[in-house]
Amino acid sequence: MAKEQIADPGTFALAQGPSGWGERIAHVLLTRSPLGKLVRWVASIKASVHAKLFSGYMLVTLLFLAMGGMSLQTIAKMSAQSQLLDQAHERVHWSQDIQHALALQMNFTAMALLLKDETTIAKILRENNRFNNTLARLERFARPEERDLIQRIRTAQESALTTVADIANFVRDGRVEAAMSLQLNKEYPLYLQIEELVDQVVKREQEKMDSLRASVGATNQRSLIVMSGFVASSIMLAVLLGFVISWSFILPVQEAHGFVTEVAKGNFRATINVPNRDEFGALADRMNQMGKELHTLYENQREATRQLQTLNEQLQQASKAKSEFLANMSHELRTPMNAILGFIEMLLDDLYGEIPPHIRDPLVDVQVNGKHLLNLINEVLDLSKIEAGRMELALAEYSVQDVVDTTRASLQSLAAEKGLELIAAAQETIPLAFGDGKRITQCLMNLVGNALKFTKKGGVEIWVEQKRDKLLYRVSDTGIGIPPDQIEHVFREFRQVDATITREFGGTGLGLSITKKFVEMHGGRIWVESELGKGSTFFFEIPLRVNGGKPA
Repeated sequence: MAKEQIADPGTFALAQGPSGWGERIAHVLLTRSPLGKLVRWVASIKASVHAKLFSGYMLVTLLFLAMGGMSLQTIAKMSAQSQLLDQAHERVHWSQDIQHALALQMNFTAMALLLKDETTIAKILRENNRFNNTLARLERFARPEERDLIQRIRTAQESALTTVADIANFVRDGRVEAAMSLQLNKEYPLYLQIEELVDQVVKREQEKMDSLRASVGATNQRSLIVMSGFVASSIMLAVLLGFVISWSFILPVQEAHGFVTEVAKGNFRATINVPNRDEFGALADRMNQMGKELHTLYENQREATRQLQTLNEQLQQASKAKSEFLANMSHELRTPMNAILGFIEMLLDDLYGEIPPHIRDPLVDVQVNGKHLLNLINEVLDLSKIEAGRMELALAEYSVQDVVDTTRASLQSLAAEKGLELIAAAQETIPLAFGDGKRITQCLMNLVGNALKFTKKGGVEIWVEQKRDKLLYRVSDTGIGIPPDQIEHVFREFRQVDATITREFGGTGLGLSITKKFVEMHGGRIWVESELGKGSTFFFEIPLRVNGGKPA
């Protein structure tokens, strides 16, 4: 495997090619701008992830607090300027009220000369009072250079008021011509003088208001520019801070992802190198250590696999040699054994003369044990052929009832010798089946033989039924039963529940193993249900017609 070394944060993960626009932009910023160095600098700060995140959040919070403080300051300044503008507008309004009151005084004076009544004269005095009051309010907020002008207005107004009083006396005395002369020669010029002075006040107040309005507008615009700049700078700083802090964490995660990907591909030499001096840095060190340990374990496993493969090959060769040896030896042993049994049968049939009684009994024992030995040889031969792949099924149509009857007839005498009841039956509606009837009979006889062997009282029951396109064989006994922890082992070769059973009941433990292999060769399955001390029930299920009923 090629060695994979990761030099800089981001070089491995980002080198794989960013897929989205966001990752492409981040790739450019991290590789072609100072932000990459800034990200690595933040990552190299010796502090925990929690401390870095908390510091970043606090800095962003301070930026927003500063932004809020500047906003409040700008609002307060704009409010103060608006208040000054309102005051200027109010002074302009007062100066305009003075103009209006002066005009009304002149108008009421002319009317008093025409109407010659006290009511009109009273109106002149009322407007004079309004004039003086408004002028007094205006004077309180006037600048020093304006107060001299206001004082001149007040002096001229007092002279005009004295003249109005004289005109009123002339009117009361009926001296209208004297009143009119006084009005034209003295009062009217005074009113014109006052009007000119008031116009100057109005003009000055208007100019002050216009100047203040322009100043307020400029100040507001300047404040908005400053505020917008500060907000934009704060947002950019917050985004920059978020980018730097987030990528100082994202890059180690991408590095770890790349490392895990390489390990998943089998590259246990890959390493991860990040500048972080926080939890991510510690994690990178542990992952590197894990990679080294995995590499060592992988090399050990490869060596063990090579050794195991060599051993398996040797075992396969040994197993093949064993199977061939057993097949050959079983065949060679069966031939002389058949001859021995044939000669014994001829002796027992008196073909060589009558056999004395004291010799016949030993010959019968020899015949029985010889047949048992021949059965054992046949089982070993069958097993060796199956393992060597030389066993083939002779598929043909067969009768399930014949299989049951054959099994009952063959084992009835054994059941009778042990005083056991053997019940065998099959569902009457089962049609002709297709398979190897001889091997199916052998399977059933193995199961029934085992059941009779391990049953001391009671009996054995055989039952066969059809379930759709399957045949279900069942063999039940009232024997010793099988412990729950041994059920999964009963179908193994040369295996019985324990050694005492072998000594007491005999057998090699091949019957169930051969039965299982024959059932599986038919495409079926076999299983057992048992309760210790109460008996066992063996089931095997095979297709009604193996391979669809077609010859193999």
